Amino acid sequence: MRLGPSRVVTAGAPGRRRTRALFVVSCALVLLLAVPSSAGAHAVLETTTPPWGAVVGATPRQITLEYDEDVVPQYARVAVVTAGGQDLAGPVRVAGNLVVVPLRRGRAGSYTVRWKMVASNDGHVTEGAFSFGVRAKPLPPAAASGVGVPVAPELLAWLQFLGVVLAGGTLTFRALVSAPAARVLGDSGARDAPLAIWVGVAGATLALHAGLFAFLVGAYPIVGGGLLNVVNTQIIPIRVGTHLGQAWTLMTFAWLGVLALLVGAWVAPRKREVLLASAGIASLGIAFGISWASHPASRGTLALMADYAHLVAGALWVGGVVALAILAGVVRPLSRSAREALIRACLLRFSNLAVPSVLVLALAGSYIAVRELPAPSALLTSGYGITLLAKAIVFTGAVALGGYHQRSVVPRIEAGAPVASIRRTLALEVGLLLLALALAATLSQSAPPR
Repeated sequence: MRLGPSRVVTAGAPGRRRTRALFVVSCALVLLLAVPSSAGAHAVLETTTPPWGAVVGATPRQITLEYDEDVVPQYARVAVVTAGGQDLAGPVRVAGNLVVVPLRRGRAGSYTVRWKMVASNDGHVTEGAFSFGVRAKPLPPAAASGVGVPVAPELLAWLQFLGVVLAGGTLTFRALVSAPAARVLGDSGARDAPLAIWVGVAGATLALHAGLFAFLVGAYPIVGGGLLNVVNTQIIPIRVGTHLGQAWTLMTFAWLGVLALLVGAWVAPRKREVLLASAGIASLGIAFGISWASHPASRGTLALMADYAHLVAGALWVGGVVALAILAGVVRPLSRSAREALIRACLLRFSNLAVPSVLVLALAGSYIAVRELPAPSALLTSGYGITLLAKAIVFTGAVALGGYHQRSVVPRIEAGAPVASIRRTLALEVGLLLLALALAATLSQSAPPR
């Protein structure tokens, strides 16, 4: 391998401009969080007739449930159970977001209404219970019994994010940063290509299987009775009639396409760089399916695109940092001068991408937070808000480390300081970003406050 003299371009705009840009983003974040807004997510029960906890003089002929968005008629389940365990509910009728349940005659006492609905927009399941009384004080609903799937949806969402980072972020970073830097220094880039292929395969395989299990976990409480129901016709309305099923179907075939590109890169060395770059870009495109099946998709096109931009910017940032860490290990066999020159060139090129990524992350994340939170007080009074606040704190820590690298470490490395001076803080930045991804995965599976 031959590395020529180091020819690198100095890092982007002056530090004063970057500081000003980050200040503007911080102000925008504060202003946006101060504006109240409505929120959209799962199909949430808004009103009922009879109302919750009401006492009526006779058994109503029907009960009415109104939700904040349309539900799938095939999977609308409502039971109206007496204190003795008798279910008086008749066939459920669904008209958009309105569910009507006829009732048979019953005696005086407490009645428990249990419902389970599937949102027609995102395919997520919600369920709940409330009580009313017929000439008697209603009793609190008893705990429901049943067996769920022992897999946390948050873990599966995090694994899908991680797959996009590895296959999309690292391969795209390699195409935009490390491979051009190596060519400038006289290296063909073949040394790290096999490892890049395996990283891409690991990411695509991880996202493919995590998506499959996430779909099964989402479908299980709908079809019930076991995972065998997934293979029969009960699953078809979920797969073709909700964003959850549509996104899973498209993403499955798309990830298989990415794996095909990576196999092609392995067997066709002459086209390896083009195929690896195509696999990285395609993986970032697949990330749109994650946003499509998430809560912001029910808030309109602008919220959907903001969520997707947020995800892609995060994947590029995290993937870039991971790729830098991997590159530091791959170039160890090189001479010290060649190793320092290559990593220095990658750091300086990456620094030009860091500020735009942070700007997109901050602005898109702020917009999503405004759309999902009903008021700033929800940051401290709801589980969703607290998780969002924790994610913002972790994200701020990662931004602070990135700013430290940009303002202090990168200029020293550009001036000839050893590259090893950035390793510890780079590892810490990777840890913070992976933690931020975990909190983002938790948010994607949580219902925003009302």
